[in-house]
Amino acid sequence: MVDTPQRSGLKQALPLILSGLAILVGVALILLPNASSQGAAKMAKAGQLPKVGEIPLDFELKTLAGGTVKLSDLRGSPVLINFWATWCGPCKEEMPLLVEQYNWNKGRGLRVLAIDSVAFDNLDDIRKYVDQFKMTFDVVLDEDDKVSLDWAIMGLPSSIFIKPDGTVAAVRVGQLTSDQLTEYLRLILPTG
Repeated sequence: MVDTPQRSGLKQALPLILSGLAILVGVALILLPNASSQGAAKMAKAGQLPKVGEIPLDFELKTLAGGTVKLSDLRGSPVLINFWATWCGPCKEEMPLLVEQYNWNKGRGLRVLAIDSVAFDNLDDIRKYVDQFKMTFDVVLDEDDKVSLDWAIMGLPSSIFIKPDGTVAAVRVGQLTSDQLTEYLRLILPTG
């Protein structure tokens, strides 16, 4: 085969072209993992209160109504998780606000999971409380206190506000005022 001027130039340029491609591939390998990890939310760790921007630990618990609810199945909906107890004074003051906001916003997809630790409460008292406050959202039973421990719930009431994408928007330990509840719900409810 005869070397033409075009082939000769290509042979000379080939190492330069291959070097350029190798550099581009190297840069892509360095940048792509960082870009993908920046877009992915971190998972919360067991034994720690979920943090803003994290995906909380999943759970599946029985409801007072006899069904079950799994947190990850609620992805796509704004979710308010409220840890409470029948004997908790601040919970009694806060519950009417939660019921009111749920009734106003359930048409916008709001889900409320009211989690009571049965290890420190009893079912008869829970049923009376639910009837008294007309709680029509999911009342969830943490029968062995596992979720409360995994989520490091140290005070009642405690509320975790979760966006439809499954990430935590806000965490509130202690009783919510009406204004605080409205502000936190704005973080998770669809606009419009």
